[in-house]
Amino acid sequence: MLRLQRWYWRRRVRDPALRALLQQSLAFRQQPFEHQRFVVLDLETTSLNPQQGEIVSIAWVVIEKGRIDLQQARHFHLTTEKGVGQSAVFHQLTDTALEQGQPFTQVMPSLIAALANSTLVCHHTPLDQGFLNRYVRQHTGALLVVPALDTLQREYRRLHRHKVALQPGDLRLGACRARYGLPALAAHDALTDALATAELFLAQQSRM
Repeated sequence: MLRLQRWYWRRRVRDPALRALLQQSLAFRQQPFEHQRFVVLDLETTSLNPQQGEIVSIAWVVIEKGRIDLQQARHFHLTTEKGVGQSAVFHQLTDTALEQGQPFTQVMPSLIAALANSTLVCHHTPLDQGFLNRYVRQHTGALLVVPALDTLQREYRRLHRHKVALQPGDLRLGACRARYGLPALAAHDALTDALATAELFLAQQSRM
């Protein structure tokens, strides 16, 4: 199915940078972990519904040669059309703060360039991909079809294999980190959560 989606969107996409990214994802092959590149991404949004909410903040960190490269980390605040509303309670970003943000069209080239020859990693990937695909499709007519991994699903499968009875909240990012002895999150923003997810991903990989 993913291969068919890539073929379909490769024929439809007109944006040159996104077209190049789709070509690279078509050629993606599994390599030893230390030879792969991962872009670990987190979004702050105004809703958990990708069809209704807006992205207010996007950040990512890069893992290369099995290590987090903070020099390639990026963090952007985005402008909104409807305002943040009650979601400010969670991400602490106000409409006033986001007046200095950027439109997604200005951030998209950096995101597409970062994802070249990479695997996208998120904690609850379907949610983040839902928002990204909506935004990218709105501006290019194509989906952001790239290889992706989900630290939440990886943790769920590991606990399921060990027959661990899950309780509400057991798959939240902080709870997952705690099982690997990683420290509690000191703050809650897109860049902090992207770094926290990258650390969790490496911890999971070390157990595999």
